[in-house]
Amino acid sequence: MKYIQWTAMAATLAAGATMAAGCSSSSPDPGPSCVMTSELTPAARSGNLLRRAYVASRDSGNVTVIDLDTLEIVGSVNTCSKGYHMVELNADFTKVYASGTEEAKIDVLDARTLGLNTQISVGAEPSHLNLSRDGKLLAIVDEKDNAVSFVDPARDVEVKRVPGFHTPHFVRFDHDNRYAYVANMGAYHVTRVDLSTLAIDATIPLDGHKDSDVMPEGEEGGFADVQIDQDGVLWGAHAESGKVLLYDTKAHKKLPEFRAGQRPWVVYAEHPFAGIEARVVPDHRKLGVSLLQRSSVGSAPPEDAPTIRTEEPESYGVNYSSLVPDKAFVMNRMRKEIAVINTRTKELTARIGVGGNTETASTTPDGKWIVAAVSDANRVVVIDAQTNAIVKTFDDVGKYPWTVTIPQGQNYCH
Repeated sequence: MKYIQWTAMAATLAAGATMAAGCSSSSPDPGPSCVMTSELTPAARSGNLLRRAYVASRDSGNVTVIDLDTLEIVGSVNTCSKGYHMVELNADFTKVYASGTEEAKIDVLDARTLGLNTQISVGAEPSHLNLSRDGKLLAIVDEKDNAVSFVDPARDVEVKRVPGFHTPHFVRFDHDNRYAYVANMGAYHVTRVDLSTLAIDATIPLDGHKDSDVMPEGEEGGFADVQIDQDGVLWGAHAESGKVLLYDTKAHKKLPEFRAGQRPWVVYAEHPFAGIEARVVPDHRKLGVSLLQRSSVGSAPPEDAPTIRTEEPESYGVNYSSLVPDKAFVMNRMRKEIAVINTRTKELTARIGVGGNTETASTTPDGKWIVAAVSDANRVVVIDAQTNAIVKTFDDVGKYPWTVTIPQGQNYCH
């Protein structure tokens, strides 16, 4: 039996947000008659918050909660938002922060009840959000405003909105909690923010480029993400140039750059797993993924990284597992499948049909499950990382499930 809860505060906030919003072809306005609803099983209200997966739906104000022990849906909330791009959790996993690009706000949900605690005003088009490693700051990219909002997750208030970026797309934090690094989709450099002052203190350009080199308005050929691996090395794939910028965030110095193909997307380097040597990079022109190696950092860069062909022009996500460190799971949007590659032998070893376009997934912290959103089928699948078998399928998961977030798992967005 499901427990259904409505709160007066939630209804008031949701109604206010709905009535103030406009319309969109991809995320229709739910209308003034929409009433926020939330469902959560009694067991989930007191259960282990670490053993959950949160699925954000792009075309509805829906977040779905999956129990990772039972592989059952144990909760769902519809806030009447116009759609969610991504969710992030606070340090003790009791709060869920949900961003939607069509409204300049972040919804804050109570993980125990799925009630709406509050809303935080931020800049225009907030997409990706990330918690600092010490849990003291939440960074949200306000893409349209070329700004980053820094939020105090203890008080749930924006403490500073920092301008000066070029279509900021993701923020990553160093291991020492001193700096944040911002990926600029519209430029040839990465921007560094001093967390003690919340001000830009440096830019890190590609070789042969200046800080002032930017792309024409609206062009997005720069850095989609700048993931920082367990060694403290930042990896930033630059789409237009085909280069990968490397930066040592501990020694604060640039390292030799790599070439990663013709149109690299993101170097997947940030995850919770030890023993993963590969740095896999989807390439949107080579119909495959480029393969970089952790051990090659600081050495003379190769002319071009080796490519494993998947015949897919729009791979976005890549997932790893500590249980199979030589495997990578590549989310193939157009082929509506997940390609499995062996990063040691550099071979495509399997294709997992999922019945729809899949672009993002999350890996559980124990490496057991890959939980993937199958967006245009309104579906989520759970894959056994060791056998490649789909062990569970959830249908009718919101409208266009977009991202999955698992506490302490490998999480990302695009």
